[in-house]
Amino acid sequence: MKIYTNKTKETEILSIEEWCKECPPKNKVKQWVDGRSAMETAKFWTSLEKQSDFLAFMRKKESSIAFDYAIPELANKFDDYRSPRKTDLCLFGNQEDERIFISIEGKADESFGEYIDKEWISSIFEKIKKVHSRKLDRIINLYQRFGAKADFLNLRYQLTYWLAGAIEEAIGNEIKKVYLIVQVFESGKTEEKKIKKNEQDFNNFINFISKSKIDIIERNEIIGPINNDFTRNLDLYIGKYHVKL
Repeated sequence: MKIYTNKTKETEILSIEEWCKECPPKNKVKQWVDGRSAMETAKFWTSLEKQSDFLAFMRKKESSIAFDYAIPELANKFDDYRSPRKTDLCLFGNQEDERIFISIEGKADESFGEYIDKEWISSIFEKIKKVHSRKLDRIINLYQRFGAKADFLNLRYQLTYWLAGAIEEAIGNEIKKVYLIVQVFESGKTEEKKIKKNEQDFNNFINFISKSKIDIIERNEIIGPINNDFTRNLDLYIGKYHVKL
């Protein structure tokens, strides 16, 4: 599978050095180091052998899945505000005669951001200081998008806009089948306690999105489809893929 810098597919990425140059993480100094998800994602996906390993994982759920191409740090716009959601790796593929979209979020033991209730409060203060700040508007829109339910405030902010971005990316490409996959990199530099906390937050998110139909997802498992108004009636699959470094 080829990896490109953008949707024009004019420039191919063949190494982690090219990945870092063309599609760097937001904070290169902090994130582009061994054992952290940004660099490990690049190492993994620039390896054809590792790509094959991941494809085998996906085919445990659907045997006919094939990969077409991927783009790192692709902006998945889900509202009209600046700074759209950037996804670690967006993978476009097919399943028999149907196109699929796979949105991959790399994690070592970094959290999924802050909880929404805290982000909501901080965004209010940010709005007071900077009248043109639109973060509060974005959070309110997400709150309304996902049913205006109190339980939404207990979710991790990063997970909700990851989902919103993936859904809108799929809709924009007329794709009806979406996979959200957390790719976890475990090593001597990660803390099991933090990884387990992420698992708990991820399970809470899945329970919310599935409207309490699914409580838990195991490591190296894909669940779904989830199909409801939260997913804009697309078929949503959610998975976790663990890599031991």
